Amino acid sequence: MREFPAQYDLSANDALYFSHIPKTAGMTFRTIVEDQFHVDEICPATLNAQLAKLSAESIRNYRLFRGHLGFINLPQLLAGKEIINVTVLREPVSRVISHYDYIRRMPGDPHYPAVKDMTLEEFSQKLTAGKVGKNIQTYHVAKTLKFDLDQLTPAETLDVAKQSLDRFAFVGLVERFQDSLFLLSYIFGWKPIINTRKENAAKSKKGLTDIPASTIEVIKQNTALDAELYLYAKEIFEQRFSQMVTDLVQRFGADCGLDPATTEANLTEAQLAQLVELHYQQRYAKLEKPSSTSYVYDFCLPLRGTGWQRRELPTNQPTYRWTGPGTTSTLDLPVKADVDSDFLLEFRIICPQVTPPDILNSLSVKINGQPIAIDILHSDRGTRFFQGLVPKAYLNHRSPFTECSFTVNRVSSLNENNPLDPDTRPVGLAFNFVQLFPVNLRQQRSALTPFFEFESWRSTVDFLQKHAPADETVIAPLIFRVELENIVQDYAAFLKQTDATWVVIHKGRVDQIDPVLLKLMRRGFAPVFANDVFIIYSTHSLPKLTYLSTHVKPLYVDRLKTHTRNAVRLVYRKVKAQQIQS
Repeated sequence: MREFPAQYDLSANDALYFSHIPKTAGMTFRTIVEDQFHVDEICPATLNAQLAKLSAESIRNYRLFRGHLGFINLPQLLAGKEIINVTVLREPVSRVISHYDYIRRMPGDPHYPAVKDMTLEEFSQKLTAGKVGKNIQTYHVAKTLKFDLDQLTPAETLDVAKQSLDRFAFVGLVERFQDSLFLLSYIFGWKPIINTRKENAAKSKKGLTDIPASTIEVIKQNTALDAELYLYAKEIFEQRFSQMVTDLVQRFGADCGLDPATTEANLTEAQLAQLVELHYQQRYAKLEKPSSTSYVYDFCLPLRGTGWQRRELPTNQPTYRWTGPGTTSTLDLPVKADVDSDFLLEFRIICPQVTPPDILNSLSVKINGQPIAIDILHSDRGTRFFQGLVPKAYLNHRSPFTECSFTVNRVSSLNENNPLDPDTRPVGLAFNFVQLFPVNLRQQRSALTPFFEFESWRSTVDFLQKHAPADETVIAPLIFRVELENIVQDYAAFLKQTDATWVVIHKGRVDQIDPVLLKLMRRGFAPVFANDVFIIYSTHSLPKLTYLSTHVKPLYVDRLKTHTRNAVRLVYRKVKAQQIQS
C-alpha cells in the first residue's frame, strides 16, 4: 500500500499519464498538468482514435499523455519507459448526475442521441463499462495496472483498481480540488497551483435534494464499486495530505511565522500556498540546473507562474497566453542575480485590437514586488513591444527566481468585446514573449535587434553613433534605445520642451509626428541625414540637406497632400450639410 514516494522528480525516461475519467474536473486538471510541460512534450491525442493514428516512434517522444485513453495499452506502446500515473476521482453519485446533465446539454457528444430522452435513473444503469457496469472510475483505474480485465469478476477488478491506486503518483479528489493541487505541486516540486480555471464546467448544478430518493438509491446500487474505490482513494489522499502538511511545517513553518504544532485543521489556504512555494524553490535549487544571467520565456515552455489562462496554440503563429481570470499574473524567471549590472525586461503583447483600451493602457509591472517603469518601444497593428529597466537592487540573491508580475485594472471576456466570439473566459492581456537580461547585453539579446539589420535602420544608427555624443538626448522612436548609448525620448517629450539636439523622424509614422515638424524649424533644427525610412534633424553645425533632397522632400509633399485632402473633405462635408439643411 502507498508504494509511490512522497516526493518525486520527473526524469527524461518518465511519461506522465493523466487518466481523465468523465466529469471529474478533468478538463481543468488537464490544462493544469499541461502547464508543467513544454508544448512539444505533450501528446496531442486525447482520445483513443486519435492516438491510434500516431506512429509508435512519435508517441515515444512525448512525456505527457492525458485524456480518455483507456482502450490504448500505453505500457506496451511505451515499453522501456516509466509510466507515472495521476488521476482525480469524484464521489460516484455526483459524478453520474453530472455526466448525465453534461451529455444532455451537449448535442455534439457521441452519446447524446441515446441519452437525450433517458431519465437519470435509466442513465445510471446504461452506458456501462464491461462487467463492472456503471463503475467506470473502478474500470479506468484498474486498466492502468491490468489492461485486459475481461476475465476478472467485478470484485477482482475492484481489487486491481485498489492495487493500481497504491502505485499512483497522485490521486486527487474533486471535493477537495484545491488541496489536491497543493498535494500535486508538493509531490512533483511544481510552483503551487492555485485553481482559477473552470474548463467545461456547468453553469448551474443540480442538487441532490432535487432528485428523488429512489433515483439516488438506484445510482448508489449501480456504483457500489466506485463508492468503495472512492473511499480508498480518500484514505490515500488524506494520509498523503497530512504527511505533506507535517513535513512543510517542520521545514518552513518558522520562515512563515507558524507554530511548530500547526496542523492542516488550523492552516489557511494562503499559509499552505506559502509553504508549498518555499518547497518549490528548494526543490528547484536542488535540481542544480545551469543558471544564467539571461532568460527567454516564449510560452511554449512549462509555466512557472500564477494567474494565467490555458496555453493557446494558433496555427503557424507563436504560442501565447491570456492573463486572467484575476488582474495580476506572475512569472518566475530563473535568472541569477550575481552580476554587477542593471537588467532589462522585455515582453510582447498581442491582440491589442480586441482588448479594451482602458485595460491595455492600465498595465503595470513589478519585479520581486518593486514597481518598474515600462515604455512601448515598438508597436504595430497586431503587437505592442515593451521594455523596462530593472535596477540590480531589485533582484533577489536568495531565490533561484526573479518574479515578474503584470497587473491590469480589470478583466473582460472576448465575448463582451465581440458577441461573435464564443470565449467567455475573463481575460486581461495576451502575452507571447518575455525575457530578462543585463543592460550591457541589449544589443545582442534584445528581440528588437533584428530591425537594425535593415540597411536604412543600420545607417541611421551608425550616423548617430558617429556624430551624436553619448551625453546628448535623442528624440526618436523608443526602439532606438536598443542600439544607442544616448538617452532616447519620444516625440511627446520633444513637444513638452527638451534640451534634445537630435530628432529622428520615422517617415512611415508621419501621422504621429505632424506637430513635431512645425517645432523643428522654430527651434533651429535642420535635416542632416536621410534615407528611405528616416530623417535625422539636428541643431549641430553639420552639412545640411536641402528640403528638396531625394529623401526629405517626400515627407513634406506627403504632409501637403494630407492637409489638402483633409481640407477638401472638410469643405465637402460643410457643403453637403448646407445642402441637406436647405
